[in-house]
Amino acid sequence: MVLAFAAAVVLLQQGNDAIVPVSRSDAGWMNRHGAMVTRAMKGNVDLVFVGDSITHAFGGEPDTGENFANRGMDTWNTFYGDRHALNLGISGDHTQHVLWRLDNGELAGTKPKVAVVMIGTNNVGSNTPAQIAEGVEAVCAKVKQKAPSAKVLLLAIFPRGKADSAERKAVKETNELLAAWAKTAKTTFLDIGKVFLDANGEIPTDVMPDQLHPFAFGYRKWAMAMEPTLAKMLGRKPKTTDSALNSALVPVTQNRDYQSYDWMNRHRAVLAEVKSHPKTDLVFMGDSITHRFGGPPSNENLLMGKAAWDEFYGKRNALDLGFGWDRTENVLWRIENGELNGIQPKVVVLNIGTNNLGLNTTEEIRAGVAAIIREIRERVPKTRILLLGVFPRGQNPDDPMRIKVTALNKQLAALDKTPNVTYLDLGAKFLEPDGAISAEVMNDYLHPTEKGYRIWAEGMEPTLSQWLGKLGIGPRF
Repeated sequence: MVLAFAAAVVLLQQGNDAIVPVSRSDAGWMNRHGAMVTRAMKGNVDLVFVGDSITHAFGGEPDTGENFANRGMDTWNTFYGDRHALNLGISGDHTQHVLWRLDNGELAGTKPKVAVVMIGTNNVGSNTPAQIAEGVEAVCAKVKQKAPSAKVLLLAIFPRGKADSAERKAVKETNELLAAWAKTAKTTFLDIGKVFLDANGEIPTDVMPDQLHPFAFGYRKWAMAMEPTLAKMLGRKPKTTDSALNSALVPVTQNRDYQSYDWMNRHRAVLAEVKSHPKTDLVFMGDSITHRFGGPPSNENLLMGKAAWDEFYGKRNALDLGFGWDRTENVLWRIENGELNGIQPKVVVLNIGTNNLGLNTTEEIRAGVAAIIREIRERVPKTRILLLGVFPRGQNPDDPMRIKVTALNKQLAALDKTPNVTYLDLGAKFLEPDGAISAEVMNDYLHPTEKGYRIWAEGMEPTLSQWLGKLGIGPRF
C-alpha cells in the first residue's frame, strides 16, 4: 500500500493524474461500484461496457435506480439483452476513476469475450489530449490485465459541443492519438462520431440535447454503428446495420423537448388518465401539433387549441395523447407501453410523421405509420382510425418541407385501404388562395394557432359527427 501510494505521488508530480487510480467520495458512486462488483462475481458475462455517464445511461445490469439511466434502455435490450452484457459506466467518471474501479473488483469473476471502452470526455478541460489518451490507454491495458480473455473494442470519444468549440478540438486531438496507439497495441479502434453529427458537423438536439449525452435516438445510432464490428468480435451474426434498419419502426423513448416538458412524466400522466377514464370514446395521437390541442391530460403551456378542444370534444369523452417532438417510433413505444390499455375508444385520430421528415424517407415514414395502425388495431380492433394527412408546413408552396409533406401524404393516402382506416387530408383548409400559410393560422408555419385549431376541428367535424353523433351529444367525463 505504501509503495502504491508513493508511485501515485510520483505520477502526480509528473503531471498526469489521468493515469493514477483514485476513487470518488460520494456515496452514490460507491454504491454503484459495489453493485457492479456484486453482479460481476455472479459471472455469465460475455460483453462489458466500460465508461462514464454516456455508458451509464445506456441501461442494462446492474440497475442502480438513477432516473437518467433508462435513456438507452430499449436499444440496450434490443441489441444486448441476450448477450449477457454488463454495464460498468458511472456518471462523472474520469479515466483515473475507472482505473480504480477495475483495480477493485469490477471484472472479478468475469470472462468476457469483448470489452467496449469509451472513456475520457470528463477529462477534457482538466487534462491535455496527450494526457487523456494516456489515461484511456491505461484503462485498456487494465481491462486486458483483469480480463485476459477479452478483446478490447476502444471507441473514439464521442463528439461534444459546437463544431468549432475547444471541447470538440480536444476530443478530435485525443482520438487521433488513440487511433495511432491502437494500431500498435493490438486493440480494435472504432470512431463512430460522425453518426451523431449533421451535415454541418453540429450535434442535433434529438441526438444529444445538451451536446454531450445521447438520448434514445442517440443510443440507437451508437448501437447500429457499432454492431457490425461488435458482432464480428463476439462471433455472432450482426443484428442489424445502418442501411437495414428503419428508425421509424423501432419503438424508443425521447426527450427532445425537455426544456418545455418531461416526456416520461407525460407518459405516466397519460397512463393515469387512461386508467381513470375507461369509457373514453375519442383519442387523439400525435406530436406537438396534437399536444397543443389542449385536451386531457393537459398541464403544459402553449395549449393553443384549448378553446376549440373544449367546444368540439369537451363532451365527447376525449383524450389528447399528443407529445411534443414525437416521431412514429415514439408513438409506437407509447402504445406498446400501455397508452391504449383498458380502453375501447370508438375513434382514434392519428396525426404523426412531420418530425420524421428530416430523418426518414417518405416510404420509411409510411412504414412507421402503418406499424402504428397495426398496433392500434391489435389492441382495439373495433376502433375506427381517422388517419390525417400531415399538415402543410413552410410559409410558401415551394418550401422544401412543403414538397416533402406532399410526397409523404401520397404515401399515407394509400393506407386508406387498411380495414377500419379512413384517410382525411385537411391541408388545403390551412392555406391562402395562393397556397401560402398565414401567420394567423400557423404563426411558425408549422404549429396551428387558436384559429388554426378551429380550422382543424371544423374540417374534421363532419366525419366525427357521422361516427360519434352530432357535436355536443354525450356526457362529459
